[in-house]
Amino acid sequence: MINPMQQVVVAGRQSDSRAVMQALQQAGVLHIVPLEAQGFQSGPLSGQAAEERRDTERLLARAESTLGELDASRATRAALPAESEWSAVVEQAAGPAAALSEREAELRADLDTQRSYGEVVSALARAAGGLDRSARLSLLPLTVETAAELQAAQNALEAELPGRFALGTERVSDRLTAVVVAVLRTERDRARVALGKARLGELRLPGRFERLPLSEVAAAFEQVTRTAPQALEQVQAEKGALAKQHGPLLAAIRDALADRVGIDDARAQTARGKYGFVLQGYVPADRVADLQGVLAPFKNSATFELHPVDAHHGDGVPVQLKNSSYTENFEFMLNISDPPKYGTFDPSWIVAWFFPLFFGFIVADIGFGLVFLLAALWGLGKARRGESLPIGLLGITLDPATLKRVGVVLRTMSLWAIAWGVATGEFFGNVLEKLHVFFYDPALIQRVWGVQFSELTIEHLQEEGHLKGLIPIIFPRVQSDFSNTIMLLCIAVGVIFMLWSWGLKAQLTWKHKHMHHFWEAVGMLGGLVGLILLAYISKAGQNFGALGNFADPLVLVMLVGFVVFVVGLIASKTPLMLIELLSNGGNIISFTRLFAVGVAAAILANLATDVGWGLGGVLPIIGPLFGIVLGILVHTFLFVLTILGHVMQPIRLVWVEYLNPTGFYQETGVRYSPFAPAARK
Repeated sequence: MINPMQQVVVAGRQSDSRAVMQALQQAGVLHIVPLEAQGFQSGPLSGQAAEERRDTERLLARAESTLGELDASRATRAALPAESEWSAVVEQAAGPAAALSEREAELRADLDTQRSYGEVVSALARAAGGLDRSARLSLLPLTVETAAELQAAQNALEAELPGRFALGTERVSDRLTAVVVAVLRTERDRARVALGKARLGELRLPGRFERLPLSEVAAAFEQVTRTAPQALEQVQAEKGALAKQHGPLLAAIRDALADRVGIDDARAQTARGKYGFVLQGYVPADRVADLQGVLAPFKNSATFELHPVDAHHGDGVPVQLKNSSYTENFEFMLNISDPPKYGTFDPSWIVAWFFPLFFGFIVADIGFGLVFLLAALWGLGKARRGESLPIGLLGITLDPATLKRVGVVLRTMSLWAIAWGVATGEFFGNVLEKLHVFFYDPALIQRVWGVQFSELTIEHLQEEGHLKGLIPIIFPRVQSDFSNTIMLLCIAVGVIFMLWSWGLKAQLTWKHKHMHHFWEAVGMLGGLVGLILLAYISKAGQNFGALGNFADPLVLVMLVGFVVFVVGLIASKTPLMLIELLSNGGNIISFTRLFAVGVAAAILANLATDVGWGLGGVLPIIGPLFGIVLGILVHTFLFVLTILGHVMQPIRLVWVEYLNPTGFYQETGVRYSPFAPAARK
């Protein structure tokens, strides 16, 4: 749900503005918005205050860069020293840290260069044969991959400098040859032009190695190989010691400076006069007591007023979501967009309940559910230990708090997958069917669902031995006789969700007196009811004659629905509702993705199991081992191939089919961002 807000106006003496701001910052509950008032100054600070801010920012940048150089950005904070010592403490660590970082960068650059060019330079030095030290000659080093390239270089040089060059080669590897071209210093540029015509370029070494003779570069590379790794370890040890010594103090000073800059930013959003200031913002209704508590000491120099926020005019009002401990773990899934507008609705609980339910319905496999569960428990274990999880493929790192939320989401998804897997009797496909743990009971299926298996299906199940076992399958989704039932269930879910979404839009637009959108929503509700009943009465177009049976009350309801649609179309002045109605009918059908994607994955899983099982029956001893390995490989391949659809389809049904009609993406709000100390952000 969206947490109710109170609007706050704070006024006080200008001399106490910094102290008041500091108190508000420590409370960490007030969302400040810029305020302009006639006769008052607003915007960035000026004069002495602006100069002090620039000095603070410079010292803050120095502290942050030093912590970054020492890899101590998250160091535990020590007790804050006196303000007069801040600059000296920062500089005491900044100088050595900068020198160590520069030395580390040099060592890493040398090592990278040696790894990249070491073998080539050694070969070039051997090919040069000492000519690289000649005062009269210049050497042009290069590499070629084929004999044709080498011949092209030789032909180009012969054409440009006939008889006035020497060419030496040395093999680097099977695919690479080092080449040295020796020419007179006065003809070096002509040799470069000739090589350019052959589409070959001179090899240039980076950094300090560029102007050294090849033999000296080779010797330098040997020196780097011998000494640089140990020197790098020494530098890193010195950085670690420096971080341990100065990191906690630097972190405390960094946060204090960041808080001071934050206070200046907050003051810049106030309306300021020579003697007073006025501040405007919002505070959650359940945190008003905290705000009152921090302002109580300033009752003689500052005053404040609280005003209820009009939910019908929520523009600019910050939004804070307040959900149960379970639902809040799913809030991040909606953070790809701005939060809902204040006064509308928060769909977090819908995502929290229906996304994992739909995912479980699609996967519906105990084995795959257990795989997800193990991954979730592993992630939750790392989160409890305060460890982060880098995901190289996406280029992101999940901090412990985010990893905990992801773990809870994944755990919920896995439990639903296991629950549906018990209903479908699937464990990595039909493994447990083959082991007679799960079995089909046609009589039970008929009693529960009213579906009667055909004689051909029963005969096939009898041949496969799937009519006997321990646990009956109550949701046989892979059986063709049951397909229509699943399709109808998915369509029924789609009907509920689409009527729900348009009903919600009608409620919200009526609440805010947006009559244009209200009539659009009412008309669409009527049109959907008419369209659904049209399909039901005519049996999906197989019996249009039934639509003329006015004795059937459903026909009358259908007609009323279409009349309401026409009224809504006229009242909202939205002729495109005709197309939108058909689109929403398609959205209902879109919920059959739950059936199609899930059954396709189940059939593929059965296929993987059948392949491994069949191989296991061919060879007497080694066959079962090969069968298990092959089954695992095929299962893994199919799982990787289909997992994206398993996740994306439930997300699409909630985010697109359900949330689009509600107007969730059309009216967005401002995320609640309280004025708080840097250490809490």
